[in-house]
Amino acid sequence: MHDLIQSMGKDIVRQGCRDDPWRHSRLWRYDDVANVLSSDMGDCVVKAIVLEPPKLKELSIHPNAFTKMRKLRLLILSNVRNSFHGPICLPNALRWMDCTGCDPWNPKFSSGPKKLVNLYMRKGSITKIVKQLKDFKQLTYVKLSDCESLIITPNLSCAPNLKTLKLWNCKNLVEAHESIANHDNLQVLHFEWCPELRVFPNVLKSKNLQDLNFSVCSKFERFPDIPHELGCLKKLSILHTAIKELPTSIENLVSLERMLLDICKNSVSIPSNIYKLQKLQCFKSAFGPIVFPNLTDSANPCMKVGLSNLKVLDLLNCNLFEVEFLEDLSCFPFLENLILSGTILLVSLYPSVSVIVCLNCQLVIAIDYKRFPSFRHF
Repeated sequence: MHDLIQSMGKDIVRQGCRDDPWRHSRLWRYDDVANVLSSDMGDCVVKAIVLEPPKLKELSIHPNAFTKMRKLRLLILSNVRNSFHGPICLPNALRWMDCTGCDPWNPKFSSGPKKLVNLYMRKGSITKIVKQLKDFKQLTYVKLSDCESLIITPNLSCAPNLKTLKLWNCKNLVEAHESIANHDNLQVLHFEWCPELRVFPNVLKSKNLQDLNFSVCSKFERFPDIPHELGCLKKLSILHTAIKELPTSIENLVSLERMLLDICKNSVSIPSNIYKLQKLQCFKSAFGPIVFPNLTDSANPCMKVGLSNLKVLDLLNCNLFEVEFLEDLSCFPFLENLILSGTILLVSLYPSVSVIVCLNCQLVIAIDYKRFPSFRHF
């Protein structure tokens, strides 16, 4: 939006009642927001509150400040510290709440159905909201960060429209509820920097899942089985986990385009079924030992060998136990980027690949660019 149009809109909102912020449909100035939220006034016509000061501001929110805001639909508080530490009651008509920049924050809703669609919270006491999740039928997007009170994810079957669930730095999160692996509408599922996460459903069936992330879940040991094809999953991230092997059912990720195994602390064994992922475009693994399957290691000799759409193969600082898959790069006809910097070679390469082993254990391969015209970077 052009600055002049935005300025005109703000001026229209304030016309006729410049000194009475309770009669403004939208609040964005710190003084107006502070006046409205610090007291329990009568009926208020405010529909949206967006406060994002450039520097940290102190704000005292009255516990009943929102109870009379029956028209409030949007609430965004960023870079704000709430000096009131008790629970704050929010209106059930609220649709969008982003308080990732408000600390501390202890919200609650009154009984009855809620209209909330988006919930973003940081360092909040989420337990009260979790207990009322059955009333949030329209909830679609959830992002929680630094919520230390969260130990187990809620039962998501109570939120049938949920599409995105992102949990970041929830240090005490141990378990993911069984419903998380059977949710029909879930598209994005992120567990990032949740070091205590250990329990996850054994079977993953969320048919519309597109992005699955277990980044820096250092105690997460077992990747779930995938009994049926997940035709929507395009990105899989397993970064710094305790996973030692991927299941053979990984072949059911038929639409997978990006697989990231960076910074795994254990030796990760890749099943030969990975060669069935014909849509895979990017494979990255770094800073850890890895066992990549041989091209002739498949139990099914009729299986198409190679990754026909792979463009990026990044094995930065890996310890390679098997390298036959590098013998014939024609199995990766569209490969453009091959990264082996810092790679330690634990077995000999096949004679058909021209090799120079550097003193710092880095690996250099001579590429015949006429034979592999798609190759661009090495």
